[in-house]
Amino acid sequence: MTEQMAATVKAEGGAVRKGKTALWWAAGAALAVAVAGWIALGALILTGADKPVLLAAAVVGALGTEATVWITAAALGLTVFEARKRIWAKVTGRSR
Repeated sequence: MTEQMAATVKAEGGAVRKGKTALWWAAGAALAVAVAGWIALGALILTGADKPVLLAAAVVGALGTEATVWITAAALGLTVFEARKRIWAKVTGRSR
């Protein structure tokens, strides 16, 4: 964690701020869907299910995983474009 990020978290009162509880519950629900989807896919592969059923389980797992990532980012207050700019600046060696 960079010093700037640490200062931001400290100024905001920690990683979990007031009013973000609903987002954390949504992230937990999305994680549960993702885990259930991937477990179902594994079980279906072992039982030799048809391809459309496997595809449906994979889609549920993938969408649940994607939702978990984005909802968690929102709960943490991460700004995607700012983070991308910082990462790209470090990769290319340029300053913002």
